[in-house]
Amino acid sequence: MELVTGFADYRPDETRASTGVAISVRGALSEDLEVCARLIVSRAGGSVAERRERLLADLENPDRYVAVACAGDDVVGYGGVIRHQLMSGMPADTAPSGYYLIGLIIAPKWRRYGIGELLTIDRMRWTAERADEIYYFANLANGAILDLHQRFRFEEVTRDFTFPNAPLKPGTCVLLRAPLPYPN
Repeated sequence: MELVTGFADYRPDETRASTGVAISVRGALSEDLEVCARLIVSRAGGSVAERRERLLADLENPDRYVAVACAGDDVVGYGGVIRHQLMSGMPADTAPSGYYLIGLIIAPKWRRYGIGELLTIDRMRWTAERADEIYYFANLANGAILDLHQRFRFEEVTRDFTFPNAPLKPGTCVLLRAPLPYPN
């Protein structure tokens, strides 16, 4: 897979296409993790083996969730949820404790079919069984992801925050929050 730089092309006026293939969303299984790791590496770089190991640890952690979207039997998208807990000694501007949507990535040829929306609904459903709100943060230049989450009642919390192990550049990201459950 070649490395994708930046974000998916943002085309808000483009009509959503029909896949002609049944799309399903479910919790990931260990056999899905190689494809998920390749999707992550295509976007962020790094080692497929290392990403796969991190995903395997996520599957084993009850405070994390890995969801996959499948076209037929093929995994074509990935998204996760993590629980972040503030700890003593963290900077004062650290994002609040709670569940966070992370890593929504759809294979390039499967974009614009509503798969990101399906993965977001599934991850919010999973989180609603554990919490009454959910967070996510995004780069302000990523119009597609910001528009997607606006449909789910996410509202801005702050632009002045840090998040452990996230390479956030000051002034480029926004932290958002939505109430749960999301009414379908």
